[in-house]
Amino acid sequence: MDTRDQIKRKATTLFNEKGVKNITLRAVASALEKSYGNITYHYKTKNDLIIELFEDMAIETAEIVKSFQSQNLLHAILDAPKKTFDISMKYLFFYVDYVEIRRSYRVVYKKAEENNAYRKGNFMKILEQLQIQGILRKELTPKDLNYLMDLSGAMRTFFFLNLRPENFVDLELKTKYTVYVNNLLMPYLTAKGLEEYKAYLE
Repeated sequence: MDTRDQIKRKATTLFNEKGVKNITLRAVASALEKSYGNITYHYKTKNDLIIELFEDMAIETAEIVKSFQSQNLLHAILDAPKKTFDISMKYLFFYVDYVEIRRSYRVVYKKAEENNAYRKGNFMKILEQLQIQGILRKELTPKDLNYLMDLSGAMRTFFFLNLRPENFVDLELKTKYTVYVNNLLMPYLTAKGLEEYKAYLE
């Protein structure tokens, strides 16, 4: 592993454990037993480091999203929490320290907003296709579907914000998260959709 990757891995761990605000590049250098100059050679500021970590997370998430293209659309939606869980846990500080990042790291916040808008656009297309297929109730309006997306995002954020250290050893945490998120969809499904949901669970 090269120095740049070592810095990113150690910084991610420290940000997750102690919070973005409480970790400096000097703290990363100390944890790696490297000189401060060695760290700033690769990342001149903490902002530069956080931007690259966000870009890494976006790339990892995009790779998973590609796998949805060959799937049954409902199954793709239901698989999404399970497939993205490990990435969310890896970069947990982006959830926990969202307010701090929004206030102090505007470039990262802007990238996050752009990324969220792009993902919502793709998600909306999937939801519209599920309506056409008779999986989602036909009376749902675009406003309803947009509300569903916002609610899903809020639930995901709430879940990670409320994790405690003792939760991290729970071997069923990924399963609990997946069920927690996916149950949101049930009231919006048609009878056909519920049957497919049951088949997916089996």
